[in-house]
Amino acid sequence: MDLINWSLNAIDTIFSTRSLGSGEPNCPAGTFASGYVMDGWEKWRVVCLAALSLEDVEDIYLFGTLITGFLLMGIGGALGYRRLVKAVSAAQNPAKLAGWIETVVGRAVSTQTVAMDRKMENIMEKLASLQRILDRSETSDGQ
Repeated sequence: MDLINWSLNAIDTIFSTRSLGSGEPNCPAGTFASGYVMDGWEKWRVVCLAALSLEDVEDIYLFGTLITGFLLMGIGGALGYRRLVKAVSAAQNPAKLAGWIETVVGRAVSTQTVAMDRKMENIMEKLASLQRILDRSETSDGQ
């Protein structure tokens, strides 16, 4: 904070003590000439700027943060809207719906399907072994 105060004071001292050269524009005290601009009457006018205070810099940062936040919210809303439009158009077209569901649900569905297939295979193997046991018991009872 001391460095900031020192640098602002040094800048203020430099601009307030500099002398005007010949032909240089005259600006009010505490300001300095930063350039020229052509006004509505097509005359060149001097642009005089003052050194920014710490409060002014804070206001600029706050304003910049505010604008950045609005832009980010707008981009997020636009991306969400695009995603919603894709979902609605996919739901209206049954041919696209299956592909869209696979994309959205993706790996979770395929993982569950693989797990269910393994369980079904396991159940089928147990039923087959149970059937063999029953067949053996029927043949031994029949003899």
